[in-house]
Amino acid sequence: MSRNYWLLMLYVGLLSLTLISHEANSADSTEQINNDSCMKCHKRNGSMQGNHAQDRLKMSCSSCHGEKGNHPRKPNDLMVFSSENDITIDAKNGVCLKCHTVKKLAKAEWTHNVHAQKTSCTSCHKLHPKSDPMMGLSVKDRSNVCRNCHTVQR
Repeated sequence: MSRNYWLLMLYVGLLSLTLISHEANSADSTEQINNDSCMKCHKRNGSMQGNHAQDRLKMSCSSCHGEKGNHPRKPNDLMVFSSENDITIDAKNGVCLKCHTVKKLAKAEWTHNVHAQKTSCTSCHKLHPKSDPMMGLSVKDRSNVCRNCHTVQR
């Protein structure tokens, strides 16, 4: 084979390696941020506890809240689950539904079908406590949680 052929193959090989290397470096920048980065300022939220904190789930703050981008102190697209913002219920619930499927939720508890379209998951479930207030409660105790919104039925 000619010398030009081998030079062309060498050029294509080097170009491929350069592209692969660039792609690998780009992937690193989109990885989830370390929880410690968030906890430097958000200590009042404590840490991830309960089911979401289990090592086998491989979750970090960015799993639910998104990538920090230019945060802090600049406009950002972080997901905030408080009721004091303009983020829609669908958007908030969409984060939960990345892992918790509608079918499994409906099977676990009938109220998921009824409420999923009108209220956010965080209306009943807390995100950061050691234990979710709805988990492990008797039917009677769950009714007490329902009364937070359904005051007429008291």
